[in-house]
Amino acid sequence: MEAFTLTDFVENSNHSPQTRMKVIHASRKGVSRSDLKKFSLRVALPLTKISEVVPASYSTLAKKSNYDKEVSERLFELAEVYAKGFDVFGDEKKFTRWLNKTSMALGGMTPFSLLDTSYGVKVVLNEIDRIDYGIFA
Repeated sequence: MEAFTLTDFVENSNHSPQTRMKVIHASRKGVSRSDLKKFSLRVALPLTKISEVVPASYSTLAKKSNYDKEVSERLFELAEVYAKGFDVFGDEKKFTRWLNKTSMALGGMTPFSLLDTSYGVKVVLNEIDRIDYGIFA
């Protein structure tokens, strides 16, 4: 199977079953540091912020050449949030502002602060879907 990167996932708005299988394969193989750096630049999210929501410290992210399955999976979850957000908001800066702004629908928390757990990622993706369908809390 061809290599599939975090940036590929952000750029590919078609999250078909085939794409999801590529994500599973890439997570198992492990995301490389160079892939993470490209993703970080693509979504304008520094490694210090990424380290707040993945199960790895900043120094681990900066030093390791390849990340384990758990870290890689969380990175792909993060990429999915950005892909969906960029698509729904249509403006990357608007999405980034929303991600860092407190939300009453999310209990007064910022969406970004919920991305440190898989369940939190699902809650944020669900909220993006609600926005896409015009359902505001």
